[in-house]
Amino acid sequence: MIGIDPKTGRTVTGLKALACRFERILTTQVSSRVKRRGVGNRAIAYLGKLQDPTTAMIVQNLTLEALASPVNGLQSFKASQCRAVPTGKGFRVEVTGHWQGQPFTLKGGL
Repeated sequence: MIGIDPKTGRTVTGLKALACRFERILTTQVSSRVKRRGVGNRAIAYLGKLQDPTTAMIVQNLTLEALASPVNGLQSFKASQCRAVPTGKGFRVEVTGHWQGQPFTLKGGL
């Protein structure tokens, strides 16, 4: 997997590229990208709402849905657990799974 780090503009590969792609998908609202309307995460619609356990569970489910969507391009990452923790700004999301046979945890803020 090859990608571009949005903070530095440098080319990244492997696990770093996977982490950058996860962060981009996590923070992109569905239908906001021109010509790629399906890319993103529907959980962004729950920002600004009450941060209770029910909302956290919805964010977890929608994040797992986004990871499984073929449009987002992360089918090679097989998620086994997702955890959304409320923070002062939104949610901190951690997804544990396997990528190329190795266990890996993706982290990002929503």
